[in-house]
Amino acid sequence: MCRVLCACETERGGSFLQCCYEEILRPLPRPLCYRTLEGAVDTATALLKLQWDHIFFTGSVSVGKIVARAAAENLTPVTLELGGKCPVIVDENTNIDTAAKRIIWGKCVNAGQTCIAPDYVYCHKNQMSTLIDRMRQHIKDMYGEDPEQSDCFARVINKIHYNRLKALLSDGTVTVGGETNDETCYIAPTILTNPVLDSKLMSDEIFGPILQFLSMRI
Repeated sequence: MCRVLCACETERGGSFLQCCYEEILRPLPRPLCYRTLEGAVDTATALLKLQWDHIFFTGSVSVGKIVARAAAENLTPVTLELGGKCPVIVDENTNIDTAAKRIIWGKCVNAGQTCIAPDYVYCHKNQMSTLIDRMRQHIKDMYGEDPEQSDCFARVINKIHYNRLKALLSDGTVTVGGETNDETCYIAPTILTNPVLDSKLMSDEIFGPILQFLSMRI
């Protein structure tokens, strides 16, 4: 069985895929069974017109719908791993320091650009201020007084996603962080309170170092 891997439509995505091919796939006993492709929308569109045994896609819901429609034309089985919201619930009896450390670690790995990063927090109203204070401290413990100078804190992958994330900062009250750098696509680990509930902040996957808080009373 042969496999074709197509990178996301960014320069960094293509470079990463090529690196994976050279270091992981090429040394395998049958490297000719794998092919990597780089390109934009036209490349992906052309691939979707072909007959495949199975299609795997990781990405946004909107593009996932396009992939599913194209796969249906040839009755091709498809596996979709799509973006979504990933909430964290912190109740009144939670160990706040442990929760703060784990949430911040999960949110800040690769600057929040992972599919399992916490997306927002439901926190008991009696614990919210304490939880935010502990998160602020754990950010300093992990990345220093200025995360922008830390070798351990990543940057947003490209300008498109940087601008998208930067715009989300206006959909809530910045309580921690909020600093940005247009030249390096840096966004500090950021905590937002009072998020606008009908905004993209609360409807789209964040996929970045922004964490918003909602209070609960139960």
